[in-house]
Amino acid sequence: MKEAIGGVSIFQLAVIFLLIFTAIMCLTINHSKAFGVKDEIINIIEANKYASLASSGELDSAAIEEIVDYLTDSGYRITGQCPSGDWTGYTRNYGIDNNNAAFCVRSNDVSQAYYNDLLDKCSNGRCTATTGDLPNMHYYEIALFYQLDIPVIGQILNFRLYGSTRVLYS
Repeated sequence: MKEAIGGVSIFQLAVIFLLIFTAIMCLTINHSKAFGVKDEIINIIEANKYASLASSGELDSAAIEEIVDYLTDSGYRITGQCPSGDWTGYTRNYGIDNNNAAFCVRSNDVSQAYYNDLLDKCSNGRCTATTGDLPNMHYYEIALFYQLDIPVIGQILNFRLYGSTRVLYS
């Protein structure tokens, strides 16, 4: 009888370790896929920088359509809630939804900060630049989601992955 109880305990430990190993592998695979999708979204935005960068700094419909088409082609299906603040969440059917978004985008205007830095570096009032002389400068922050999805148990946790483009000029 003693050997039977020991065998069951060892079998339970083996199953637990197998589940932990599977969870780590699933998390790693999902993170890797989300990282690749994030990089491709950044590449799409940077490639379409003049079309993407409107006067308000928001993405235009052509850039959003190209990103959503890429998400569909790559099989990226994870959704999540956008961070609080001025983030805009886009769904896979070209809609805007911050609570069930496939990806989230935030535009940051750096024109005024650049102008303020330029004024700080001027001496004796020799700077003649005005804000109208500077180009429209924005960079985009991207938020994507990945999850801990164990095959038998299902989704347990949802994580965010962030990235940003370089400064785009128009």
